[in-house]
Amino acid sequence: MRRTKPACLTAVAMGAAIMLLGGFANRPAISGHEVIKIVGTTPGPLHATVTAKGAFKADGYFFKKKASLIFPKGRLVVKRHVLTTSYKPPDLATCRFKISQHGTFRVSYATGRYRKVRYRGQYWTHVSGRLKRTGPNQCGSKIVHYHFVTYEIGKIP
Repeated sequence: MRRTKPACLTAVAMGAAIMLLGGFANRPAISGHEVIKIVGTTPGPLHATVTAKGAFKADGYFFKKKASLIFPKGRLVVKRHVLTTSYKPPDLATCRFKISQHGTFRVSYATGRYRKVRYRGQYWTHVSGRLKRTGPNQCGSKIVHYHFVTYEIGKIP
């Protein structure tokens, strides 16, 4: 069976259109400025709460062992690179301490609704706490109060 020129041109044009649309389909449907806030109030294995606002909105938790942000519709795996860390040692009168950290992060893997989301940006972490007092002007090693907040800010292309 022999095709005519218009039929061949139509087939080629359809193939090119499908390839172009397929290329755009690989891009994530989510794009824009994203702010992720992680808040923890206890050290150890308990999960900190996560709030995402911006390109997508979701609430979830932070799984420390795999550095994952777990949301109801998927998860993001975050890799961080520390640039600066500052530490204020415990004040012997109050036993309070502070730690701040700044660096860059990137989302290296994502699942579910966020499957194709990859982006990078800056992060800041602020930790404050209080150690147990063991005597006048003495602090022990046990943490009796702990609070940390991390902000991850980036733009999803």
